[in-house]
Amino acid sequence: MGSQDISPLRETSKDPFSGDCSCRQDGLTVIITACLTFATGVTVALIMQIYFGDPQIFHQGAVVTDAARCTALGIEVLNKQGSSVDAAITSALCSGIINPHTAGIGGGGVMLVHDIRKNESRVIDFRETAPFSIQEESLRKAWETKPGLLVGVPGMIKGLHEAHQSYGRLPWRQLLGLAADVAQDGFNVTHDLATAIKEMKEEQNYSDKFRETFLPDGQPLLPGMFVRRPDLAALLDLLGSAGVSAFYSGNVTQEIISEVLNFGGTLSEEDFSNYTVLVENPVHTVYQGHLVLSPSPPHVGPALITALNILEGFNITSQVARENILHWITETLKVVLALASSLGDPFYDVSISHSVEDMMSKSKANFLRQQIDSQSFPSDHGIPHFSMESGPSASQVLVMGPDDYIVAVVSSLNRPFGSGIMTSSGILLNSQMLDFSWMNETEGHSSSGLRNFIQPGKRPLSFLLPTVVRPSEGMCGTYLCLGANGGDKALSSITQVLVNVLTYNKNLSESLSLGRLHPQLQSNILEVDSEFPEEDIKYFTSRGQPGDRRRRKERGGVVARSRCFLLGAGSGLQYDKTVYQNKVTQLYRQAQVVAVLWKLSRSRSGLNSKASESSSWFIVI
Repeated sequence: MGSQDISPLRETSKDPFSGDCSCRQDGLTVIITACLTFATGVTVALIMQIYFGDPQIFHQGAVVTDAARCTALGIEVLNKQGSSVDAAITSALCSGIINPHTAGIGGGGVMLVHDIRKNESRVIDFRETAPFSIQEESLRKAWETKPGLLVGVPGMIKGLHEAHQSYGRLPWRQLLGLAADVAQDGFNVTHDLATAIKEMKEEQNYSDKFRETFLPDGQPLLPGMFVRRPDLAALLDLLGSAGVSAFYSGNVTQEIISEVLNFGGTLSEEDFSNYTVLVENPVHTVYQGHLVLSPSPPHVGPALITALNILEGFNITSQVARENILHWITETLKVVLALASSLGDPFYDVSISHSVEDMMSKSKANFLRQQIDSQSFPSDHGIPHFSMESGPSASQVLVMGPDDYIVAVVSSLNRPFGSGIMTSSGILLNSQMLDFSWMNETEGHSSSGLRNFIQPGKRPLSFLLPTVVRPSEGMCGTYLCLGANGGDKALSSITQVLVNVLTYNKNLSESLSLGRLHPQLQSNILEVDSEFPEEDIKYFTSRGQPGDRRRRKERGGVVARSRCFLLGAGSGLQYDKTVYQNKVTQLYRQAQVVAVLWKLSRSRSGLNSKASESSSWFIVI
């Protein structure tokens, strides 16, 4: 046998691990302590990141407008890395081309921009102003035969340019070029446009250019007919290359002035050169844990804020009798509509700013709430009000973009087709002077709101209400963006939609499809949508409030429960469910209200996830 190596190991009866092992125990303690400390630090860091850091949001955004073509154009701008404001600008210009009866560069409007990350907001007010040589008496006596008297200084193009200067990414020329392509390439007449043409008053004094455009050969445009607007395309290209100065000085200005003078108006070069866009902070309140933002006067945002403050104190829940809730809402709307009628342009009456602060206070809401008892009181009870005749037509553009901005634009010509005056370059001019309160009885006015009395350079009272809602604290929660048309009905509609979404937690489509109420202050009649049962009408009558059930006008020529709906959704806001529990963004338009809803919430499991591919779509039902 060969030699073998002798092992150094020796058999022993002593346990080698039975001795002092304090060193081994100390080392284990250090390891465990270090691990716990590291884990605690990571956990604290994650918690701080979750609650204080920027959310990891990846999406293409969502756009809703009055027309599918304009919605697609807004999405196209976002896909080109344009900002949310860029998308809103292009979509708003597009809406003025495809639905010219509601808005356009011959009118004005207001934009509300909200930065989600910084929680900062701005209102860009580009409402029309009264000409410097305007006279109330001549306007009151002759506006029906001289529609030029109704035309205010258009602010649309200058307001959009102001927004682009502050928030734009893509070149101004590119944005206007995209809108110009819509006019040049052509589009199909929408049901809304065809209906508006059909309902035009024969006796109204329309310009020749207007009739050539909308009544070719004396026949109205019909739904689906193909139309090109090369005149508007050329104008938009000019404004894109030469800038807004081409609209407020030069040949375009002279063209507008000449056409207005031909129809008895008073616009001048001075009116255009002195026009300014206003950039201001919105008014706001906290309602049901949500920050609600809306435009300041001469817009009626303070009345919306007051309505929410009053209703919040009623502690509305599903356990409260339906009749009581309907009564509270009706009486609250009476109060705030009366308050709205007393607003006006604060640059012409400094007392408006002071009264607005009082109007929006919680203490004022408590006082007003106490005035609402079990019986209906007349619309003039305790609160002076002045008759209003706000233009019913408006266009809405809502955008929630990947840059984490929310943008709401509401623009208008006042009544459908504004003044009915169209320039040779295709500018359809507004009739916003109708939004002032006039002396004596004209257009249903029986009294004058002194604060909204017409004055040179003044902006009229406005029911254009772009509104944004976000969580009052932190980043997670419901984000809502909405606007409405319908004149003073916009205030009633938005109030009730917000109650449905924020108080009852109803989804957006249901909130918008529910019937709504609107009290008419002058007649003391409550307009009730057809969805309300006869029992509700009898209930209102028993409370001293006569009700008038009405069916809303169908939009788009399609009727669904007496309405036409436009519904869209952005699938790009669905994330990994272990990180974000997102309700699919709902874009919904019904009769008077357009809204976008986005719910954002974080789970506690972390922030590492990849967003799915996103897209936005638009459906007409």
